Formats: sequence, structure tokens, C-alpha cells
Amino acid sequence: MEKPEAQVYDATAGNRVFYTEKDHPLILYGDIEPDLSYKPDAFIDCRNTGLPNKSKHLIIFDPPHDFGRTKNQGMYATPSKEVYDDKWPQWKRPNALPRYYGIDKYKTKKELKSFIYDSQKEFYRILSDGGTLFFKWSENRITLQDILKLFRNWSIILQIRSHQTGNMATPTYWIMFMKNPTPSPQMELGESIEKQTKRTDG
Repeated sequence: MEKPEAQVYDATAGNRVFYTEKDHPLILYGDIEPDLSYKPDAFIDCRNTGLPNKSKHLIIFDPPHDFGRTKNQGMYATPSKEVYDDKWPQWKRPNALPRYYGIDKYKTKKELKSFIYDSQKEFYRILSDGGTLFFKWSENRITLQDILKLFRNWSIILQIRSHQTGNMATPTYWIMFMKNPTPSPQMELGESIEKQTKRTDG
């Protein structure tokens, strides 16, 4: 595992588009996507990281916010920076990199929710006591309240809603979770996801 000194773990770093410093020595930039323009420090599945228990003080989690879509379609493409700047000049800025949202990774709502559920369980294991988890969510087709039910053993200490207008009107949130020191029993994946899917899908 690279960067053992890193105290921060970005579980879905992508092309690091919201970072002002894209190579901080104390941040482990992880991802499983092989075609990113900005390669991760290590290819890590955030559901099974292999990181030691309680080894990180902060975790950043920006998972796919949608499911059942097609890769390399519209703004979800992963072309080179030159092609990206030419096709979408409105996003052009110094040192910009193409965005990749991972919306092709999961075919169904259940698959996406299962990924998020498994990830938060792993984050609880590797986060230090009193550590924090920053989670980003856009309500493309799944509400924030539906997704928050997947986060067990966490306390919400901050919730920020971005102010977007026009074509970018989908509500987007940043949630800061604090790890609860005394965990409650985690429900089995099938029990949790099946019940929630039935309630939300009718």
C-alpha cells in the first residue's frame, strides 16, 4: 500500500477535480477506475480496502450518484483533457481534468445502495475513534434521506446543501459524519437493502 503516512483517505478520488493541491503527501487518493486521466495512488476497492483498523482520521466519499447509465455519454465521458476542453468549453479552466461520475458502475438502485452500505461499514473499521467522514450526495434519482438510512453507527454533525441554478438544479449535499464510539449491531446487507428497496420502490 502506498503513502503509509497518509492520515486522510479519499475513497473515490476520481480525477481529484475539487482539490486545489492534487498531490498532498498526507492524502491517500484511492479509486478502482483504470481509465482516469489522473491515476490514483493505489487501486483500492473502498468496500475492502486492506487498510489497518483505525488508521485514518478523515475519509472522503463521493460515490456515483446515479445508476443504470451509459459510460462515455455527454458530461460523463472520460476523454483526454484536450478533447474535453474542446467539447465542453464551459468547464474549461487552468489545470482542469475531465470528470468521471461512475454512473455506469451499477445497473440498479439496489446495487448502488449495496455499494454505499458496504463502503460505510469499511470506513467505520478504518476510521480512528472520533474521526470524521465527508460524504457527498446529489439527489439525481435517490433522495438524501433514503441514502442516509444506509449509514449506521454515525452521527451527522454538519450538512451543507449547495446552491445550484439552471441546468444544475439537482440538490447536492455534503454531509459530515462522526464515528460513534459504541457501535450498534450492523444489519445483514440483504436484510437492510431489501427492506429499504421495497419501501422506496413500492
